[in-house]
Amino acid sequence: MLTLLSAALLSLSACSSGPDVAALQADVEAKVAAKDYAGATAAADAALKLPEVSGTPTTAWRFESARLGALANGGKGPDVKSSLERLSTPYAAQVTCALRLSLADKVRAAGDAPGYTELLDAGVKACPQEAAFTSKIEELKTSADPAEVERLKALGYL
Repeated sequence: MLTLLSAALLSLSACSSGPDVAALQADVEAKVAAKDYAGATAAADAALKLPEVSGTPTTAWRFESARLGALANGGKGPDVKSSLERLSTPYAAQVTCALRLSLADKVRAAGDAPGYTELLDAGVKACPQEAAFTSKIEELKTSADPAEVERLKALGYL
């Protein structure tokens, strides 16, 4: 009888336990800390597919935010831009001008100059009141890099 009860309780606890969301978050953060940005992005993407994560907006945002940081630090400007576009409506309060600017700076530091310019351009459009985007584009206008000058021309800044 005790064995049957133990088996039933074990079965019940197995059914009710889902993934350890805190452990998933810690895994993503550890990958970011180790500069494994591709791994962090993949781990965040996998977590975001779980109902325990995607079903709770605050939990989902933590993973989305970590994913954005990993993409930016990994120099994936186009992916950051498309992610910001996707997230700007459901997470309007979190996708701030300051976040956009911070991510653009991370993309630049990672060496993705075209992605940086595209993120600044998107920032000018999304945050016209934020002078920092315009100021950074003005700085780029004096660039000696011919490719940068061409990007600015294509975007209508020159």
